[in-house]
Amino acid sequence: MKRGSGLLRVWMAWVLPRPYLVLGAALLLCAASIFVTVKRLGLETGQLDLISPKHPLIRLNEELRPFRGRDAFTVVVEAPSPRQAVAFIQDLASRLRNQPQYFKEVFYRIDPSTFRPWALLYLSAEDLRRLADRLREHRSLLRGLMEEPTLERFLKLVNQEMARRMIGGFFTDFLKEEEVHQDEKSDPMDLRFLMRVLEDLGDSMRGRGVYRSPWPLLLGEDHWDPELEGYVWIQGKRYLLATVTPRHEKETFNKARLSLERLRSSIQEVLRDHPGLEVGVTGQEALKTDEMTVALGDMQVATWMALGAICLLMILFLRTVRRPLIEMISLAVGMTWTFGWTALTVGHLNILSMVFAPLLSGLGVDYGIHWFSRFEEEEQRVQGGIREVIERVTERSGPGILLAGLTAALSFLPLVLTGFKGLVELGMITGMGVLFTLLADFTVLPALSLLMAGRRQSRTTPTTRGKTDLFRLTPKTSRCILAAAVIFCALSIWGSRWVHFDLNPLHLQAKDAESVIWETKLLRGSKRSVIYASLLSPNRTDVLEKTRKLEELPTVAEVQSAFSLLPKGQEPKLAILKGLRGLFPPPTQGLEGPPHDPQPDVPALKETLSRILFKMREEEAGRWGAGGPLREQMAEVRLLIKELLPRLEESPGDLSGLREYERRFREDLVRMLEILREGIDSRPMTVDDLPPLIKDRYIQDGKYLIRVYPKEFIWDREPLNRFVRDIRTVDPMAAGDPVTLHDFTFAFRQACIKASLYALTAIGLLLLVTFRSILSTLLALLPLLLGTLWTVGLMGLVGIHFNLANSIFIPLIVGAGVEYGVIILSRWREGRMEPGRLPLSTAKGVILAALTTTVGFGSLMISRHQGIFSLGFLAFSGSLCVLVAAVAVLPALLLEIQRGRRNSNREVAS
Repeated sequence: MKRGSGLLRVWMAWVLPRPYLVLGAALLLCAASIFVTVKRLGLETGQLDLISPKHPLIRLNEELRPFRGRDAFTVVVEAPSPRQAVAFIQDLASRLRNQPQYFKEVFYRIDPSTFRPWALLYLSAEDLRRLADRLREHRSLLRGLMEEPTLERFLKLVNQEMARRMIGGFFTDFLKEEEVHQDEKSDPMDLRFLMRVLEDLGDSMRGRGVYRSPWPLLLGEDHWDPELEGYVWIQGKRYLLATVTPRHEKETFNKARLSLERLRSSIQEVLRDHPGLEVGVTGQEALKTDEMTVALGDMQVATWMALGAICLLMILFLRTVRRPLIEMISLAVGMTWTFGWTALTVGHLNILSMVFAPLLSGLGVDYGIHWFSRFEEEEQRVQGGIREVIERVTERSGPGILLAGLTAALSFLPLVLTGFKGLVELGMITGMGVLFTLLADFTVLPALSLLMAGRRQSRTTPTTRGKTDLFRLTPKTSRCILAAAVIFCALSIWGSRWVHFDLNPLHLQAKDAESVIWETKLLRGSKRSVIYASLLSPNRTDVLEKTRKLEELPTVAEVQSAFSLLPKGQEPKLAILKGLRGLFPPPTQGLEGPPHDPQPDVPALKETLSRILFKMREEEAGRWGAGGPLREQMAEVRLLIKELLPRLEESPGDLSGLREYERRFREDLVRMLEILREGIDSRPMTVDDLPPLIKDRYIQDGKYLIRVYPKEFIWDREPLNRFVRDIRTVDPMAAGDPVTLHDFTFAFRQACIKASLYALTAIGLLLLVTFRSILSTLLALLPLLLGTLWTVGLMGLVGIHFNLANSIFIPLIVGAGVEYGVIILSRWREGRMEPGRLPLSTAKGVILAALTTTVGFGSLMISRHQGIFSLGFLAFSGSLCVLVAAVAVLPALLLEIQRGRRNSNREVAS
């Protein structure tokens, strides 16, 4: 300590005669730091940016780079009906394509026409056999429609087929049925397809219809709708997904944020024309961007709040404005130098190191506080000017302040040894920031004090003279304090049982962030996240073998590859289709001819509808052999026809709705017949037949991508561990977001544990070398140990756990806790502090430093980011716990140690 005091005297002897030179040099360095910061300091937002560059995941993700980045944002649409969702996503895609400066690609549908030759192969074998039965059952109807694909012809053919199916085949002269063959199959008809045609025709004539294809109902595939095919649906068409790729040459936070903001504003614009829908954006890039946006915004507010609160506290405690202003200028200089050094050496901030500014605001101001607290005491004693007071403060309190700063730096610098890049950079930046702040406090602060601090007149009076201690403990009081400390420790050990390490990154983010809300919705609704693991394979055989093994794993929900997009079991299905070829003759002129828009034959249409209506009478139900469901369908058909006939009679001149429905009906019919005809004649589908838009997502440069989706909620630790462990049994080189999350969280937790051990070891050695006493070293560490234990116990009681954000509380509390102990113990070793007493100036400095730290870090609790909020809570409560341990327990223990020594000396003397 004496050697440190001598070095500080020499340094101050150089600084104090040259205040303007010192301040000028400091300002020049600040200007250079600001320039370098603006030009070079960037921001990294990815989890991989936090892992050691030597980690195997870095190389694996480099290999995956050709497949990454195309599905950055996921748009999720929840609508009352699938058709409304489709209409919305089509309008949104059109709007986004008109903004190429923001969006590179919008993917929301695979064009079904590209798969049309193989469409039937995507049906299961059972569905295909049912379809074959329906095609044979309705062969007369289908052949007739191929000759004349019109609505009128369709209704006539339906009427004829009804006639064939009615038992007995006896009809009145009114029916005049054509081509009634009693040898045809006579099972009752399912009338749902006819009901759909009549419903949509009536709506179209009223001017508010939405066309729905009747053919899936006719062919027994009522879950298939050509208008809804090719889209990405999950949970039974409850959610419609689309992916958007932002346009930026480099994955920077600012550009991703601008694209995300533009995407969300476009969604709101389109929603004005589509009321009743809920639409949001999620996906890994959106989650990451939302997290950084919230965190950065809240950190800026928290930093300014912290600085304002610190200034106010200093003004109240120091009873002046000039001295707090001097300290804030010194702190600002130290932080500016830190920014410049960071820009030069590291070049960027990350999600962890971005909190260094509030950290320095809370810690860095402490040293100036201790300095000015002692300054107040010495200016009442020292005869002479400001320079003599500064020299006395430097001589007596300077070594303790310097030691406190070095221990704080050592609480962060050992993070460099963890090998975890995020913590390495946090340790470098914050540790060096503490040293730069110390440098400013021993250069800028004394120089400014010499010019601006002024010297107060002595304010001591007969009533206040001698009251230089905050308190004076009696032996009884000290024992009560120590007993209370032991009780608190026992309660804390009990409460700490409920504290664990929460690795779920969703628990860190703002609960009201849009991406978090929609990711949670998808997970809750479909039990499938939008993130997946990625495996690379060199050839088809390897892909199929890995796919087979992955699908057998209990933790895997789905496996996707280029081959999984092909129809399964093609050979047996082709055999079924081959037996249907005779049902479809070559295309006729009616099917191949150009679309036409003839004047509808209303009288013929009315006559056909009347014939169908006659068959729907209740008394005719027996001819059909109709049960309950068919009777209900017949009643519905009667009602629909009765609503249509008057409309056809009342407005025969206004046929626009009828013509529009006929046009869409014909287009849909032609498309359906072409699908059937091409599907029946299809050949086996191969990977080369996949459209490039899909193929490029799974095959690049001769490498095949396999996507593995988890079955469980992998944002929690145990399901994540099981999923990653399982897929690594298939391929140890698996990568992707779940693997990154798994390895990142494990490495982060291990790094935090290592950092704490390294910091305690380094600080312990520094204290041991400085004090040259094991007892003094343990006493200096006491506030840290007690404060940390009490804080962890409090965490268990309020339900807060360690996570990926608040784990840096550990080095933070190490720095603050050791600082208070060092300051008090240094004063005690100075010989000017009697046992059981705490000098007012020392207590004032420690209390003010603790309060500024508490308020500074407590400002983080304004954050909506749950990780930053929890960090603020731990720093807030931890600082208060350490303060109590430092100003109450440590003096009480010093008194007991001194009493023990006196008793020992008396026994020896006697």
